[in-house]
Amino acid sequence: MSSLLFSLPELYQSYKSWVSKNPNNIGDWETSVKWISYFLAGRINNSHIVSELIYCLSNLLVMFNDRIIKKAYQIDSSASVEKIKLWLTVIEYSEVFCELSASKLWGNTGKWIIIVSIQIFKCISRMFLIFHYKEPIIQNPSIPVLNRKTISHQKRNISQSEFDSISFTLKRSGRVMRKIDSSPPIGLRDWKPLPQLGADNRNQLLETTISKRQLIAESIYIAKPIIHLTSMACFGTKTWKPWMISLALDITSMELYRSSTKKNIQALTPQQRLQISKRTMLLILYFLRSPMYEQYSKDRIHSFLIGLSKVPLASIICTPLAQYLPFWQNTYFYMWST
Repeated sequence: MSSLLFSLPELYQSYKSWVSKNPNNIGDWETSVKWISYFLAGRINNSHIVSELIYCLSNLLVMFNDRIIKKAYQIDSSASVEKIKLWLTVIEYSEVFCELSASKLWGNTGKWIIIVSIQIFKCISRMFLIFHYKEPIIQNPSIPVLNRKTISHQKRNISQSEFDSISFTLKRSGRVMRKIDSSPPIGLRDWKPLPQLGADNRNQLLETTISKRQLIAESIYIAKPIIHLTSMACFGTKTWKPWMISLALDITSMELYRSSTKKNIQALTPQQRLQISKRTMLLILYFLRSPMYEQYSKDRIHSFLIGLSKVPLASIICTPLAQYLPFWQNTYFYMWST
């Protein structure tokens, strides 16, 4: 037993070394764990909870490996911001499992207590990010999955201090020039210009500035889950009013973002535009949310999937999808999941 305890730190260090040296290969193992969660659904007792637990753990494993890779390649950000985003990401990955477990253990009351607690925590944390740390836009998950294909390229990039020691910037043109005494031998030169290390810093500066209109838009988006839950408590869980309020808040938030670009086409950074595009696409999910789903979408979607399952090979996907869609709709497609 003692030998096993002594070997655990060594195993952990070996795992960290392997992950940092093989950032692309580890993705195959992470994907395999996620597919296990899909395979277990509906095949054992309490399979939905077990499946969600495995899916949650697979996402946490990806996040854990990303943190190892970031430390290995010295891709760090502000420690305080990182801690808040870390807790938010853990909650975002595990909230469905927590809701299912609470419903199983404590019934409907316990489920709603967990839902409200999680959404209050998320709302306060996100508001703190945009008002205190000036985050330009809230992503979901808060810590996005690392693009590991660019890691090897980033490793070859020089650090800021090294960059400053071998180069200088022309005052009028802003062009980066290499210092004469730092030039490599002629035989080793590639004659390529220095990488524009300052470009990332300029993008980060742009992303830290957010107009009042954008701040209002993001605040509406962040507060939407709490407003929706409050409207459900006032008007009921199966009425149209919470659905319409949530949709109106989403549209208002996006319109405020779009109106800011009319005055200044560069008001939104590429990251912000990407997130707004994702939120626009997610409006399609309102067809799968109650009461729209029960009253209009359910029969039409089911008929479409059954009809499509008659096509050769399509039944492999469409038949299970038609069977599990009611459960997935009840579990995932709610309006406070932002």
